[in-house]
Parts: sequence; C-alpha cells; structure tokens
Amino acid sequence: PFASCSNQEELATGSYPSDNLIRVTAGVNNDMTRGDEATTALTKDFSLTVVNNTNDKYSYANEIFSLSGGTEWTCSNKLLWQNLTTPVEIVALYPATDANIFSGVYSKENKSYGTITYGVNSNQSTSDEADDLLLYHNARFVPKNDLKEEKLDIQFNHAFCRVDIVVTIGSEFNATNGLAKNPIQGIRVEGTKIAADINLASAPPTITAKGDATSIIPTQGDFTPAASATDQAVARYSCIVIPQTADLNIVLHTSDKEYEWTGTQMALESGKQYTLQLNMTKKSTTARKFILRERK
Repeated sequence: PFASCSNQEELATGSYPSDNLIRVTAGVNNDMTRGDEATTALTKDFSLTVVNNTNDKYSYANEIFSLSGGTEWTCSNKLLWQNLTTPVEIVALYPATDANIFSGVYSKENKSYGTITYGVNSNQSTSDEADDLLLYHNARFVPKNDLKEEKLDIQFNHAFCRVDIVVTIGSEFNATNGLAKNPIQGIRVEGTKIAADINLASAPPTITAKGDATSIIPTQGDFTPAASATDQAVARYSCIVIPQTADLNIVLHTSDKEYEWTGTQMALESGKQYTLQLNMTKKSTTARKFILRERK
C-alpha cells in the first residue's frame, strides 16, 4: 500500500519523484503477535512528522495517514519533499487512535520535538492493537538516497516489549484420561508500570516508564491438553509491557488455590520478546527458563 499526497504550492525544481509528492509504504520489523492473534497488516491510522530544518514550508507535524480501500495510504493534507537532496528528520507512530493522541510530537511554532505519554491497558485479556505502540525514526532521510521506488518506506519497530508465559501443568491435575480443560482460571502479570514518557527529541527516542506498578491481565493463547494420566498440559499467555527494570511476578489461580512465581529484578528492553517457562504443580510454581529473543 502507498500514500499519495499532493500540494497546490509551487513544486521545487530538481525533485525526485518528478511530481515532488510524498508517497508512503508501511510495514513492521520483527512482526510478532501475541496470544491467539493472527498476523495482520497495518490497518489503523498512523501519524507522520517530517522536519525540514532548511525550509519550514516543507515541515509537517502529526499528519494522519489512513488506509483507503485497503490498498492506499492517504492523508487529508498535502505533503511535498523540498527537493531530492535536502535531508529531513522523520518520526512516525502507530496506531493513531485519534487525530490528537500524538499531537505533541513536534511543534512547528517552536521548531522542537516534544515528549508524549503513552501506555498499555491493564486488562489485555482481549487484545488491543493500541497496546503495541510502533515507532519509526530516521534522523537524516535524504530522498535521493533513501526513497524506495519513489516512496518513503516506513518500517516500524515495536516501542514496547512482549512477555510470553508458557505454563506446563503437572500431571497431578490430570484424570485417568488426561486433562482436557485448562485448570488456570485467572492469571496476572505484576510488577510493571503501564505508562511511559516517550522523548522524541533524543535520537533514538527514549522511553521512560512512569507511575505505579499495576497488574496486567494477559491475553490467553493456545491450550494443549494432556492426552493421558502422565502427559502434561500446556497453557500459554502473552502481554505487551512498557520497557523498564522491574521485579516481574506471575500470579495464577485455579478453582481452589493461588500460585505465585516471583522473579528477580530484570531489565525489559524495547523491541524485545521474553518467554517465561513455568512449571505448575499442586504444591508450587517454579520457573524452568526465562528466554530473551528479538521479536520476529
């Protein structure tokens, strides 16, 4: 998909593409969904900011792009490159759930970037695309060198991180014919702050968690039943978390008991995926492994 935005003002000479229009494609680096979600293309609006420090006429703040007809990104205002050699700085944020959520990204009046506050939902039992903030930043974009097939190719990165929880359920929960239904009736991820200040003046932008630690209810994923008395069932969960250093705790409860796994202080980094593998028996919950890997 691409976006085509024109302008009635005079065109700069020597520009490329020849009509000087800013056209946009958009995708995601290391795309990875959570829980029971299927991988989907970007469909929500996003915010684009282009800063031209040479000529403010060609600077644009928080321009909202929408997917039209499922194939073409469009914006209501008209955007132009100044020419093919003048560098610009570009920031894009997804999803723009309304036109003002990213309004503090850049002030054309003050010619300065700002800090925006963004967060994740505490209840992620139903997945919400807005939790997974996507960010693109290019401090020096030169159209002549960086356009791809006459388009600005925005490849977003995950601003936050993802925590997957894989619970292997002890066979003592099984009947003689196994375990068909997940005995875990509730789960909470505790110990993380769910809001952040994102400073877009730094390169790359910095993310600082803020507020009090708040429980998160994660998205439930697949449940693998136990087929026999000795097999072990597996339950999977996932949530989006603000990057921060935190004491991560997992609380599980069945119909008659609560289980808690308490972790040590750990650094949760932007764009990373963490998998916590737990064993749950009727007596305790223990960690087998905590794995860090790039989201992909």
